[in-house]
Amino acid sequence: MARRSIALLAGSAGSQEAKIRRALARLGCSLKSVTPDGDFVRAVKRARPQLILIGALSENRGRSALYRMLKSDAQARSIPVLALLDSRPAHAQWSQVALADEVIAGTATDPEIALRLRSLLKLSRLNNETRRALKLIREQSRLDDLTGLATHGAFKERVEREFQRATRYRRPLSVLMADVDYFKHYNDHWGHPAGDRLLRLVGRMVAGVLRRVDFGARYGGDEFSVILPETPKAAAAIVAERIRSSIEKHPFPHRQSQPLGRVTISIGVATFPEDAGAADKLVEAADRFLYQAKADGRNQVRGSDL
Repeated sequence: MARRSIALLAGSAGSQEAKIRRALARLGCSLKSVTPDGDFVRAVKRARPQLILIGALSENRGRSALYRMLKSDAQARSIPVLALLDSRPAHAQWSQVALADEVIAGTATDPEIALRLRSLLKLSRLNNETRRALKLIREQSRLDDLTGLATHGAFKERVEREFQRATRYRRPLSVLMADVDYFKHYNDHWGHPAGDRLLRLVGRMVAGVLRRVDFGARYGGDEFSVILPETPKAAAAIVAERIRSSIEKHPFPHRQSQPLGRVTISIGVATFPEDAGAADKLVEAADRFLYQAKADGRNQVRGSDL
């Protein structure tokens, strides 16, 4: 069931309140009062209203303070604000309502109030739609178009964040770096579309092994990376082996043409704290173990003490 629209009222609406409540009810919106104090913005975030009304306060300058509080908050500033005045504003009063999106004076008629409220609620819906669209664009820009895994940039941000958490709570953190063996050979023989399909399948298989708290990314080209929070070396090696084994056994198209007679992957495993004391060094260690796996014959998992 759709969430009913809410308008918050801070201060007194005076003689206008009954008219405003009726107009909002016809628009499918309920009016709730909130105390205009230091927790005002917190109350706004908790209620998630479509509209904020600010009426008469004990001090005139309190209006400006509330407007500034709303406009300075990234989440609250997108909510339309309506100023309620007992009469048409005198010249001195305009400074008190300058930051409001709309003003309704005590002389406003019922149709005028309904029109102003309808316009502000429509503006609120447009703001919400724009915010959702921008969020979707940001999320999509952090996903690799081919594999659906995270991008290299998203991986770098996440590994820094997980490393800070691991050091703060003194918990293990593992990183896997994986590379499809002889991918250039496959790509050269069967073409880029076939190579893309192979990478797409490998990406899905990597993601299929991970827990919800894990983080998989396409590091670049045919290289993949995985972040395993709260995971010591032995457990990380088990995850890496599951990935390696599942790819080795999968019936990829044209697999018989590969030098090893099948599509395979090599994986390096590095763990904090034993392999590195910084996020970038942890990634470098996993990459170093990956190249060790390549040098040892490919289709292997390598790491310190493995």
